[in-house]
Amino acid sequence: MTINNRNSVAPNFLNKGDIIEILAPAKFILEKDISFAKSFLEELGYKVYIDKSNFISDGVFAGTKSDRTERLQSSLDNKNIKAILFARGGYGALQIIDDLNFTKFVRNPKWLIGFSDITTIICHIQQNFKIQSIHAPMAYNFNFTDKRYLKMLARMLEGKRESVKIKSSNYDTTGIVEGEVIGGNLSILYSLVGSRSLTNLQNQILFIEEVDEYLYHFERMLISLDRCGFLSNISGIIVGQMTSMHDNEIGFGKELNQIIFDITEKYNYPKCFDFPLGHIKENTPIVVGSKVRLSVAKDYTTLSYL
Repeated sequence: MTINNRNSVAPNFLNKGDIIEILAPAKFILEKDISFAKSFLEELGYKVYIDKSNFISDGVFAGTKSDRTERLQSSLDNKNIKAILFARGGYGALQIIDDLNFTKFVRNPKWLIGFSDITTIICHIQQNFKIQSIHAPMAYNFNFTDKRYLKMLARMLEGKRESVKIKSSNYDTTGIVEGEVIGGNLSILYSLVGSRSLTNLQNQILFIEEVDEYLYHFERMLISLDRCGFLSNISGIIVGQMTSMHDNEIGFGKELNQIIFDITEKYNYPKCFDFPLGHIKENTPIVVGSKVRLSVAKDYTTLSYL
C-alpha cells in the first residue's frame, strides 16, 4: 500500500564548522550534564553554542516561562544557528509552544533534535508547517546512549539516512506501507489531542514510546487516541520501548504489547513492535516528517527512507 502525502520540508543539511546550539526549553540542566554532548559534537567538527542563561533554574525548570520562550525564540530566528539540540526533556515545552513565533523559522528552517517532552515541538512544526525534525537523544541523554546511535544522528544531520532492520515480534502485523512518519512520547501525544499541535494523522505512520507510566494509564491514553480517530486514520504503527513501567498492587492483567495489540487488532495496517527507540541506550534517530517505507515481514522488519 502506498500513501501519497505532500512531502515535508527538510532543513539544510550540516557541514563541518556549522553551529549547533544546545538549548534547554524545559527542565533545568547543569553544565556537567551536557559537557559530553558538547565535546562529542566538537570532535565531529561542529561549533557548539550554549548560552549561559540555560543554567538558570526556576523550580524544576531552566528558567521562567518567559526565559525559556525568549531563549528558544532567539535561536529559532538566528540564521547562523544551523541546528538546535535540545538539552533535556522533563516537562516544559507545552508551556511555551503557543508563545513562539515560527515565521522566521519557516523561512529559514533548521534541524530541531530531541524526544520525550520535545515531542510537543516536533509534532507542532510537522503538523503546522510540514518541516522535518529529528526524534533522537538530547544532550543530557548523550551520556547514556550507545555511541552507534549518536554517530547515526550525526550522519543524519549531514544528509545520510540509513535503514534500520530488526527481528520481528510475535505481536507484529505483516505488511508494507509508505508514508510520512510522526510520533514520539505517548503521554505527550495524549496531552496534544484537541490542540493545533496534533490535528491530523491521516495516512501517516505513527511511532510511540513511553517511560515511567502505570499500565492502566498507558491503556487509557492509547484508547483516547483511538477514540479520537487517530489510530484508525494512520497507515501503520511502530511501537518503541516502554521503559520503567509500573503496575498496581493488584495487577492490571496484561503486559504492554498485549495492551497495544488488543486496541489495534481491528486495524489491518502493518504493526511493528519492540523497535529500538525511546528512553534506552539504543535510541534510534528518526526523521519526523520524512517519507519512509515500513516493511513488516515474518522474520524481520525494515524501516527505510524514500
